Amino acid sequence: MNFKVRSGLSSLTTAQLLDKTALIIRNVDGNANFPTPDPAIADLTAQAELTAEWLEKSAFGDKRAIARRRRETAALLELMRRMATYVNFTANGDEDVILSSGFDVRRKPEPSGPLAQPIEFMAKRSEKSGEVVLDWKAIDHAKAYQVEYTTTDPASPEATWQVATVTSKSKASVNNLTRGTDYWFKVKAISGTKSSAYSDVALIMAA
Repeated sequence: MNFKVRSGLSSLTTAQLLDKTALIIRNVDGNANFPTPDPAIADLTAQAELTAEWLEKSAFGDKRAIARRRRETAALLELMRRMATYVNFTANGDEDVILSSGFDVRRKPEPSGPLAQPIEFMAKRSEKSGEVVLDWKAIDHAKAYQVEYTTTDPASPEATWQVATVTSKSKASVNNLTRGTDYWFKVKAISGTKSSAYSDVALIMAA
């Protein structure tokens, strides 16, 4: 997935912007992922110090000090936006690189509605002994699928389900199954904290 920087700078107060700037300076300075920061760390540090100075002076309500604080805050905000652009370009969509800078990652919103139940769930023996291949129809907005199995008829109250695998694809292979044993499988779609209803159960004997 191609990740982007979520700067969230516009909504910050001057004090919050200074805190965020300090975090970015600590994380970017000397970070091998960002060899040529733009703006330079020295320039960003100098502007942060100037902004902090006028934030303190404006605390007493002097109108000229408040006006100067606003100008310095705007200048710092512009430098931070440049840094966000630089990080975004340099990271080239790599989530870990973006996070190493101190900036947050813009994430896709989770679907508002429920995830659909997986359908067309099928189990087949593979050419390998003790292996079963499962596949199903992909679900919109699903980030992963959890496959579960039991060796007890699901109609029995004694049936307990175990996780066989979690995959991002609409297919999976389950290995090391006991030859001659019946296995019941089912799958559900997952997206963040949401999950779908389980698919219909597929029964197969391992060979």
